[in-house]
Amino acid sequence: MPIYEYVCGVCSSRFERRRAVSEMSEPAVCSDCGAEARRVFSVFAAFSASDGGRTEALAGAVGCCGGGAGGCACAAGV
Repeated sequence: MPIYEYVCGVCSSRFERRRAVSEMSEPAVCSDCGAEARRVFSVFAAFSASDGGRTEALAGAVGCCGGGAGGCACAAGV
C-alpha cells in the first residue's frame, strides 16, 4: 500500500498516511488539529548502500517542475 503526504489547511501540519490507491484523493484528518487535510505531491530521494556510507539524494529530487535534472518535461524547458 502506498504512502501519501497530506497538508492541513488550518494548522499547516504535514503528515503521511498509508492508504489504498483508490483512497488517495480522499481527504484525510489532520493528526494535530483534526481538520480536513489535502493530499500534496511528495518529494522522494533514493540512496545506495554501495556509495561508501554516504547518503546523497538523486539529482532532481526537488519534485516536478523544480528545475535541475528533474524527470518532468517542463524542467527541461519543453
